[in-house]
Amino acid sequence: MNEITESSEPLIVRHIKLYLFISIELPSVSISIYIFYKFYHSYEIRSRINNHSILALLFVSFIALITELPITLQYLSSGHVKPADERFCLFWIWYNYSLKAIDLFLMAWTSIERHILIFHSYLVSTSIGKLKWHYIPLVICFIYIPLFYFLCVIIYPCENNFDYSSHLCHSICFHKITWLSIFDWITNILLPSLIIEIGSVTLLIRILIQFKKMKRTIKWRATRKMALQLISIASLYSIFWISFTLISIIRLSFIPKFLDKLTLYYFHYSPYFVLLLMPCICLFCLPELWTRKNRVVPTQ
Repeated sequence: MNEITESSEPLIVRHIKLYLFISIELPSVSISIYIFYKFYHSYEIRSRINNHSILALLFVSFIALITELPITLQYLSSGHVKPADERFCLFWIWYNYSLKAIDLFLMAWTSIERHILIFHSYLVSTSIGKLKWHYIPLVICFIYIPLFYFLCVIIYPCENNFDYSSHLCHSICFHKITWLSIFDWITNILLPSLIIEIGSVTLLIRILIQFKKMKRTIKWRATRKMALQLISIASLYSIFWISFTLISIIRLSFIPKFLDKLTLYYFHYSPYFVLLLMPCICLFCLPELWTRKNRVVPTQ
C-alpha cells in the first residue's frame, strides 16, 4: 500500500536545502550555458580530445539541473512527491539513479583516460584508436547505466511500497534483494568512486616521477593542465561521494540504521552538490574559456 503522510523530513531541514540548492542552481545553469556557447563557437577548444570528457560531465550535470533537480526542489518545498503516483515514482527513481551513476562512470573513465592521454597517447593517435579508447567508453557510460536501472527499477518483478512523503518515494523494491542491491552499490557506485580516487592519485605520482627523471620527455605544460583538471574535478567527487558511498554500503550490508537521520537529511542529498558545482569547476579547469588570448595591438 502506498502512503501519503506527513513529510519524513522536518520543515526547517527541507527549506535549508531548498534555498541552498536554488541559490546555486541559477549560477550553475548560467555558467553551463556560457561554456556550451564557448565550445560551440571555438573549434580549437571543441577539437581537443582531453576536453570531451569534461564536456560530457558538464552535459550530464546540466540535464540533471534543469530536469531532475526541479522535482527534488518541489519535494523540498511541499514535503510531498507530486504527482503521488506509482508510475511517476518509478520514472523518478530510474531517472535519478541513471543520471548520478552516469556522472560517476564518466568521471571514473576520465580518471583512466588521463593516463592514456598523457602516457600512452599513441593509443589515440589514429581514428580507430580514438574510437576504441575515447568514444566507445563514453557511449558505454550513457547506455549501460540507464539500461541497468531500467531492468532493476522498471522490469524487475517485485512489489513496491512507495511513501510519497519521502524523497524518491522512499525506496525501490529491488533494494530489498540483498545480492542485487549490493551488486548495484559495489559495481555502479563504490567501484567508480574508488577508480576516481586511485586514478587521480596515481596520475599525480606518475607525473611527478616522470618529470623528475626525464623532464624533456613530456610536454609539461599540457600534462600539468590535464592533471590539474582531473584533480580539481576528482576532489569534488571525493568530498561528496566517498562518505555517502561508504555509509550506504554499511547500511546495506551490516547496520541498516547506521547514521539513519544524518543519512536521510544530508548524505542522501550530497551527490547533488557534485552536479551543482560541476560548472564552476569546469570553468576553473578551462581558463581558455575566460581569458583573452588575443589582444589588440595598437598601430604604429
